[in-house]
Amino acid sequence: MRRLSLALGAATLFAASFLAPAGAWAAASPETTHQHHATETFQDEVPCVGPGVITITYNEVDHMTENANGFHATFTQTGTFSAVLDQGGTSSGRFTTWGNFNTDTTGQRANGTFIFSLTVKSGVGAGTHFNENGHFTGPVDADGNPIFSLAKVAFDNARCH
Repeated sequence: MRRLSLALGAATLFAASFLAPAGAWAAASPETTHQHHATETFQDEVPCVGPGVITITYNEVDHMTENANGFHATFTQTGTFSAVLDQGGTSSGRFTTWGNFNTDTTGQRANGTFIFSLTVKSGVGAGTHFNENGHFTGPVDADGNPIFSLAKVAFDNARCH
C-alpha cells in the first residue's frame, strides 16, 4: 500500500513539475506519451493480501497540456501483476490506475484526483478486490506539493472487499 499512497503524491509532483512562471506560459502545447507492455518489478504490498516482490506489466497513456491559464495532466495505466509473497505463495491479477492534476499559473487553484483498482484473480487472496480514491483541491507550493493545511477538500479512501 506504500506504493499506492505514494502514487497520488507522485502524480501530483509529476504534474506540478511542469509549473512555470506566469510569463513562461504560451499558447496551448499538448503532449501525449504512450507506453506499451512496460514492465517493472519492486518490493511492496499487494493490497489486502500482503507484502512481496511484485512484477507489473502495463500499458500507459499520459497527456499534458499547458496554456496561458494553467496546466492539466492526466494518465491511465492498466495491466497485470504477479507477486511472490513474503509469507509464501503467489498472487496474480489485474489493476487500473488513473489520475489527473490541474492548476492555474499561480498554483493557488489546483486539484488532483487519483483512483486505483485491483482484482486478485489467482493464488493467495483470489477473488479479493481493492479500490482507492484520493482527491485534493487547494493551493500547491512552489515545488508543486499540495498545501494540505489550506486544502478545501482532501481525502484518500481505500477499501478491500
